[in-house]
Amino acid sequence: MTTTSVTSKGQVTIPKRVRQLLGIGPGSKLAFDVEGATARIRLVQAGARSRVEDGPAILNYSGPRIAVSEMNGGAAMKRASVRARR
Repeated sequence: MTTTSVTSKGQVTIPKRVRQLLGIGPGSKLAFDVEGATARIRLVQAGARSRVEDGPAILNYSGPRIAVSEMNGGAAMKRASVRARR
């Protein structure tokens, strides 16, 4: 049995071994089933892995899309943002 503490905000850290065994990652959805004084946690949906192509959407970037192959570090994003402002 693995134990963990609850923070003052009511948060807990799921131990790494448990996360790995269940495939829990960022964005995963968990369900809590409570019966009396017992709670059971189950994985409802595993989190999707993020991709480099999703970067602009994650950052709320609204300029033109640039292919990853055309990017040269941050310079490509800066050029795109300048073009978007025109």
